[in-house]
Amino acid sequence: MIHWKSKHFVILGSALLLAGCGTAKTSPRSHTSAPSSVNSTSPSPASSKNLDPLTGLPSSHHGPLLAVMVENSEYGRPQYGLRSADVVYEAYTEFFYYSRFMLLFYGKEPAQVGPVRSARPYFVSWVHEWPGAAYVHAGASDPGYVSINQDHIHNLDVDANAYGLAYRVNYRPAPHNLFVSIPKAAQMAQASWGNPGISPHWQFGPKPGKTPPRYQTITLTWNTHNTIEQWRWDEQQRGWTRWVLCPECPDNQYVQVMGENSHKPVLASNIIIQYTQEEYLPDPAHTGWIQIQTHGQGKALLILGNHIYQGTWRNQGPGMPTKFYLNNGEPAKFAPGQTWIEVVPNSQSAANPFQLQLQ
Repeated sequence: MIHWKSKHFVILGSALLLAGCGTAKTSPRSHTSAPSSVNSTSPSPASSKNLDPLTGLPSSHHGPLLAVMVENSEYGRPQYGLRSADVVYEAYTEFFYYSRFMLLFYGKEPAQVGPVRSARPYFVSWVHEWPGAAYVHAGASDPGYVSINQDHIHNLDVDANAYGLAYRVNYRPAPHNLFVSIPKAAQMAQASWGNPGISPHWQFGPKPGKTPPRYQTITLTWNTHNTIEQWRWDEQQRGWTRWVLCPECPDNQYVQVMGENSHKPVLASNIIIQYTQEEYLPDPAHTGWIQIQTHGQGKALLILGNHIYQGTWRNQGPGMPTKFYLNNGEPAKFAPGQTWIEVVPNSQSAANPFQLQLQ
């Protein structure tokens, strides 16, 4: 078993292969800046108009691109939309206590997604990396609203059921019961901003082979009280299934995360562990907003299909895509399919309990 607890890749055993809401709102018709060009060292197969640029899979329908904030507390589970998303970002919110998701959809339209929660500035920064994306969220921290306006994000704030896109269900307590209709959100985004073309952020390689990865269980401990998650290699499906520890279940067992729209297991082709700097910022309520570094560079663990590599991430500035590289400098080649980007702290502290284990 491998434990990663600090900003250095401390490996025990064999080495890896290859080394809350604000008040202000913005109009959904606010304009965004011109899309930034995406440079690539070689042509990507995903540039084909018949392939989804986010997954590298065949797709007959593209866009508009939606980015949706989704809760990940024990009160918000099970979530809707995790299996259908093309790309999922996961990162801490306040207190280093809960993680939160941002789901990207580019052509797939599940009936509902949620529970929808509020925005944070680092999630806004990742939306900004995908020019033309419409951002669906329910309110935001004050810095989140500043970032939305500053970056000219295509804003769909569904707080208080704005625009008629969201609704609350009566079988969950508020605020964990707000869901959004993705078909309606896609229609509004297209009517407001059209359907801009999306450039791929990474290159895609072949589908995973039959050889299993060296480590077949990846455990992410965000908080020992409520959020311990696992990725498990599924040999038959040649992908990574998602599991979450269920403290209220018998024997404190893990339960498999299912797509609540499809009733099929969540299955990722790629899992990126992106290490970065995280710190508290003062706020009026003295709860401590978290600030996460989204530009610059850092270490990364690249789980690409059935291969695991040490690598790096690089981002050249606002609106630019984050790129991932092997330690030899070559661009990482992603397996076709869903990608999860797990953004985690460089180091562990009393306030930040994050741990990563490979087995």
